[in-house]
Amino acid sequence: MPFTSSHPSINVPAVDLPTFFFETVKSKTMERHTTQIASGLANNAGLVRGDTLLVVLPNTVYYSAITLGVQMLGAMVTTANPLYTVRELANHITLSGARMVVTTNEKLADIKAAVKHAEAAIAECHVFTIDGENSIFDILCTDAFPQIYINTEEEASRTIAAIVFSSGTGGKPKGIMLSHRNIVANIVQNMAAFDSDKPLCARMAATDGVPHMIAITPFFHIYGFTCHLHLHLCQGFAVVEPFCQLVQKYRARTAHITAAVRKYDLSSIVYVTSGAAPLTKELHLEAQRTLGFPVIQDYGMSETSPAGRLLPNITAKVVNDQDAEVEQGQVGELCVRGPNIMLGYLNNPTATAESFDSEGYLHTGDIGYINSSGNVFITDRKKELIKYKGFQACLIDHPAVLDCAVIGVYDEKQATELPKGYIVVRPEADKSAVIDDIQEWLSTRLRGGIELVDAIPKSPTGKILRRVLRDRELCKCKGEVMDQLTSP
Repeated sequence: MPFTSSHPSINVPAVDLPTFFFETVKSKTMERHTTQIASGLANNAGLVRGDTLLVVLPNTVYYSAITLGVQMLGAMVTTANPLYTVRELANHITLSGARMVVTTNEKLADIKAAVKHAEAAIAECHVFTIDGENSIFDILCTDAFPQIYINTEEEASRTIAAIVFSSGTGGKPKGIMLSHRNIVANIVQNMAAFDSDKPLCARMAATDGVPHMIAITPFFHIYGFTCHLHLHLCQGFAVVEPFCQLVQKYRARTAHITAAVRKYDLSSIVYVTSGAAPLTKELHLEAQRTLGFPVIQDYGMSETSPAGRLLPNITAKVVNDQDAEVEQGQVGELCVRGPNIMLGYLNNPTATAESFDSEGYLHTGDIGYINSSGNVFITDRKKELIKYKGFQACLIDHPAVLDCAVIGVYDEKQATELPKGYIVVRPEADKSAVIDDIQEWLSTRLRGGIELVDAIPKSPTGKILRRVLRDRELCKCKGEVMDQLTSP
């Protein structure tokens, strides 16, 4: 039997994202600036409905105005990590089909090299910056432009607003198509869940003036994109960054963080939310004891806009390896359905079909269970990847790698899991040089190290037996401890 949200169902407005945003935020200054960007892109750059614009920016106050301006035209925005290499940017450009780019002057050379490498049809005049050469602010315009207005659920559901990228269960990057309805739904779902917590709302309302929210998560990441750029502004928060000194200065009420620190006065915070990577129970409790306020863990994925703990209008089920539903409290694969779930994968109907079942449930690839209180517990993952602080490391594309697996190796100093790679090298590859080459290729993202093995342990059906690798790592750690205890 599917699990339903403990929250009552809500109405999801059948509108486009910019219309919903500005009807909710009611910021004439921001709306005017966004409209000028939309007009400039339409009249002076030729961006039209159905086009895709790539944003390669660090967190900046201009992020929302740029993305909403693109969406006002019925065009799509795709976001990329500003730390991407030329190779990674070229791959993103190819997969997304981007026609224009907005970046920083510092990243301009890499973008131009990536466009050339991808052999993309992006004119040099369509690579804009926010702080230098070919500034996007030079094309601002107040002339009329063909702004889209969506007023039906069907059109809101099929019109793509954003394409974000996830490596998916197979390890290959996939463009996740999120409609205007997907993102609007996730905003109102979270707002409804927040409003239902009366004690929390009362504590938030006790602040003087406008409550501030600290933005740490990168805006290109789905969590930052949905929560920071849309949800919290719609809730009336002022979004500021970086972190500790700003909590102290602005007396912020909430934050989305990945680590706790003791150096500053953080007493104004009502709660914090941790996402993108799991907290251990011990670290979770220690953070709450140290900070003195609740630490909330959110679970989500790019395909869900993202979703948290059974928000309004979301149903879930847990299935076994035969796709049969299991009872409450039993472990299986988590599947979810709701108005925030993606349309599918860009230009990849096979992967889309494999991700949804006949009832419209998205198979998340995450293993866990749901208890009687509606809490979702994630215990493992079916995916052939591991996340490190919100980013994913993929090895299989390297020409020297025949097979691989990645597990989390706990590091006490950093109080987090670090990804360690186990690699089977192709017979013709130079084993003496392959580790250094792969570390450089991945920009040292495998912080737990790399180990060459003869074979990756797998089940008869071909699934990686990560527990075997974890047991092997545990035995190795115990052996190292014993060596230290017995050494003179």
